[in-house]
Amino acid sequence: MSKTIILKSSDGESFEVDEAVALECQTIKNMIEDDCTENGIPLPNVNSATLSKVIEYCKKHVEASAEDKEMYGSNVDTELKTWDKDFVKVDQPVLFDLILAANFLNIPGLLDLTCKTVADMMRGKTVNELRTLFNIKNDYTAEEEAEIRQENPWAFE
Repeated sequence: MSKTIILKSSDGESFEVDEAVALECQTIKNMIEDDCTENGIPLPNVNSATLSKVIEYCKKHVEASAEDKEMYGSNVDTELKTWDKDFVKVDQPVLFDLILAANFLNIPGLLDLTCKTVADMMRGKTVNELRTLFNIKNDYTAEEEAEIRQENPWAFE
């Protein structure tokens, strides 16, 4: 039986996960190597809802990695990419929380996936569409905006 690690979210909820799943997070991996897991690992920057999603991602990737080793020439990679695409079909606040958690926990695959999702959301949008999409207030005066447009015309093409 594999060793389990207890992860404690910022809002006090505890999650018991297999060590293999926890090792997907470089931050946690370092704590395990330093033998700092006795009373659980506190994660002050990650709430329980986000941690639950992060654990789901890590579990899926550990399982896919194990399946890929067992089955030569499998289509696990294609299935995983499809799963990843569906995994990030979430509300913006959840997506941004996942980005922050992936960065804090140092999970490069999840960070790349979530950042690419945001980049894809932005692709082809005008400045005003981006302001609307991300709820960004335009705090420039008309004169300031005209000056910026004149100095950086490439940004508004």
